[in-house]
Amino acid sequence: MSKLKFLSQDVMDSLQAQVTANRTRYETGDFLDLELGNGWAIEVSSVSLDGAAIADLDMSSTKPEIEVQNSLKVFEALPGMTPAIAREGRIWTRLTHVEGLEYSRARWLSGASGEAIDKAVLDHFFGTGLTSIRDDNAIGRLWWNARVAKIAAGAGDHENALNLILKSADIRSNFVERSRTTSRPQLAQGLIRIMTAEPWVTSDEASFRHFMKVLNRNGGGILFEVMSESEIDKFLADTAALAMQQAERELRAA
Repeated sequence: MSKLKFLSQDVMDSLQAQVTANRTRYETGDFLDLELGNGWAIEVSSVSLDGAAIADLDMSSTKPEIEVQNSLKVFEALPGMTPAIAREGRIWTRLTHVEGLEYSRARWLSGASGEAIDKAVLDHFFGTGLTSIRDDNAIGRLWWNARVAKIAAGAGDHENALNLILKSADIRSNFVERSRTTSRPQLAQGLIRIMTAEPWVTSDEASFRHFMKVLNRNGGGILFEVMSESEIDKFLADTAALAMQQAERELRAA
């Protein structure tokens, strides 16, 4: 373990301005010579880094089960990381250019060439705000996946929650990208329980959309924070049953 490092703003700005000039580095090279210069290794005293774990991320596939394992690995490789610190894009930009370069290249640049490489680099190798870090940065998005799953799991199984959240883009969007879900831990944990108990909810994207549509309509004014776990579970089970009925009616009418 070593202390986590991040870039100076000048270094990050320079990298963003020179993406095209550095295209060969992104395609097949590295930034190790540049890393020796000033502004590449500002330490975060409260966060440690297992650089070997980041360098060992699985590049074999983009399947959800691989994303789950990589998310867990990044989360565990950064002890001391907090959501406040994780909003700093210069941390994730350093990780994609140094420790996580090989993974970032394999995950986001494979098959790209020319200007398409430049666009993918700008989208996935930098962090210019929470949305960019959480949803696009090659390494940052993995940490945020696991962080949100940790909240949603509560005292339950972290990996199971992560498997459910990453099962489809729609589910990830509702957990990771919509803060109103994870800012209400009781609801997030209830969603994991109903998704585990009632497989129909996550059987396909259409089913999950039906479920969320009914939940948003019927649960908008409910204070889940003052409800017991059993009350939340009953409400969500009733929601799933209603969503299934509506889905069946729509199917018959089609």
